[in-house]
Amino acid sequence: MKRRPRDIEVFSMSAIDLFAAAMGAFALLAIILLPYYQKEIQEITPDNAISDLLRAAQDSQIETVEKKKALQAKRSAAAQNVSDVKSDAQKLLEALRAAEAALLEKKAAAVPKAIPIPEPDPIAKEPAPTPEKAKVTFRFLGMKTTKDDIVMALDMNRCLGGHEESVKKATSRVINSLQDNHALRIVGFQQTDSGPRTRIWPNSGTLRRITSSSRREATSFASNLTNSFGGSASMLDAFTKMINGPGQAIFLVSDGLPNPRANNGLSPGRLAQEITRINGGRKEIHTVVVGNYFDYDGTVEFMESLAAQNNGQFMALASTRNGICD
Repeated sequence: MKRRPRDIEVFSMSAIDLFAAAMGAFALLAIILLPYYQKEIQEITPDNAISDLLRAAQDSQIETVEKKKALQAKRSAAAQNVSDVKSDAQKLLEALRAAEAALLEKKAAAVPKAIPIPEPDPIAKEPAPTPEKAKVTFRFLGMKTTKDDIVMALDMNRCLGGHEESVKKATSRVINSLQDNHALRIVGFQQTDSGPRTRIWPNSGTLRRITSSSRREATSFASNLTNSFGGSASMLDAFTKMINGPGQAIFLVSDGLPNPRANNGLSPGRLAQEITRINGGRKEIHTVVVGNYFDYDGTVEFMESLAAQNNGQFMALASTRNGICD
């Protein structure tokens, strides 16, 4: 008879019961100890630590807002600086435009105006009584004088080179405007390496009565002087001689650029004052500036001042060509 095989079991029912009882006991212990475990976690992470973290977060937010405000203030300051720079630039531009307008106005004022032609007096039906003989007024480009004895002073410095035609035109107008009651003397002056130099017509050093012959001689002499431009303008020496010589009125033709080194170191303003002091009101001094006088500061002012301080008048004749010093 065949034997039945034997069943081998590792755990018996008693062991299973034991394991189940142990597991149930562990579960009960875990449930009982759970509140104590949560309390331990709270002790490890107290409430004040959470408050500190919250406060730190709030402080960081406030600091961020302050930094944002500071950045905005810097941006506003930068924008204001840009606005100030633009404003200063606009003011500077306006000042430059005003200066340019003033300069243009000054140039326009210096341009000689056209002389109005007076209307002739109506012819009387009956002959008027013969008036007493009056002095003839000498007129030249709007300048006038009642003096009969005229001295024409011609500046011969090198800077007038290139303006010969303008100088000839000015001197010929002076000479051709004179009448037979006038007497004329011409003095050309310049500063050379050897010192002041003057060339005088007539050779006698006196005045010459205006006639057809003397007018031609005077015009030729003045024209020849324009071929000898050179050196500087020794005005102080020339005016000292002319003031102490014959003549009642002096007409100066110059570019208005006296060199201080040729005039005892005097600036143009002080030179005009010194000539006025030497003159002492004895003679009229009229001035005619020629050349590109707008290219140099002080030329017009010097000539105007010299004439105004000595009972004279001023005239400016622009040149269409450039001189040696231009």
